[in-house]
Amino acid sequence: MMKIVNVGTALLSLSLSGCISTYHAWDGTKGYQEERLDNRQYKISYVAEQATRWSWLDDYLERRCQELSDSELAKVTDIKHGTHTVTAMSSAAVGAPMITPGGKDFGGVVMPATSAPHEVVFKLKKAEGRCSF
Repeated sequence: MMKIVNVGTALLSLSLSGCISTYHAWDGTKGYQEERLDNRQYKISYVAEQATRWSWLDDYLERRCQELSDSELAKVTDIKHGTHTVTAMSSAAVGAPMITPGGKDFGGVVMPATSAPHEVVFKLKKAEGRCSF
């Protein structure tokens, strides 16, 4: 059986599992997020590709903390590292070769395609901590 993956699935896969993450806001899959705890504290997190170093994620937390506080005196404490799983639905075109009748020879070979929905699971890194200022 031959399997053909559609272009959208391939691009999603590359964007989720490709290179090391760059610093950016939450895009629904990766990036930083925050939750205000009180006037001087936030819970912050950053989700990125598996290839991203933990030290880079910690730096991203520090950067976001300083942006939220508008001060270089802000500190991130209670940093925790873990994995974050994202499940996305995708569909791949699949087909099997079929020989069609055609006179003296075998005729032509056709590849009818059908859509096969399936889940794609991505494991990402997640760092979170408490931003205080």
